[in-house]
Amino acid sequence: MKVLRAVAVVLSVVTLSLAGSTVKVKAKDKTPGSIQVAFGAGLNTAQPGNTPNHHIIPQEFKVRITSAKKLDGTVVVVPATVNFIVSGFHWPWVYNRGVNVTDIVVPAAGPFVNYDVNVFAKGIFPGTPPTFADITSQGVAGVFPLDPAQNRTDSFGFSTPGKYLVICNVRGHFIDGMYAWINVVAEDDDDN
Repeated sequence: MKVLRAVAVVLSVVTLSLAGSTVKVKAKDKTPGSIQVAFGAGLNTAQPGNTPNHHIIPQEFKVRITSAKKLDGTVVVVPATVNFIVSGFHWPWVYNRGVNVTDIVVPAAGPFVNYDVNVFAKGIFPGTPPTFADITSQGVAGVFPLDPAQNRTDSFGFSTPGKYLVICNVRGHFIDGMYAWINVVAEDDDDN
């Protein structure tokens, strides 16, 4: 009985160690070339400290630059792609590599941060959300008119590896901590 347990333990250890090396070899495959990220949630109630709406999930993520073969056989670089699923009144701004949260200068007042230094890319301007008068003038109280600028997907492509800061440019949301880090890695980077 003791011999059987010893053999079972040895086999378990060997199996786990072999599985660990297999996982390490395939770690590169676990970093996707494209990722979807939640940028806010639901309709925004415009309250300070509204963390249920003012968040980016995940707050730090990794995405890989890849390559693809075209039909004619040529190989092209495919940028790492981040698709922000933007809910409500939010405005993604991505900064160049090397910009930190502490570098962002936040104005004392106003609706937006608009720190326009070292900006890599900006999402679609969210426009002005409908007012109660707009909603009731559509005929049915409580039914929001469709506005493609409110809930949308903003996509960004990255061809250069590095760590990029993304913020919500809406001032109160950024103050509430609505920012995240995008880690872009090269195709051949095994540091996962």
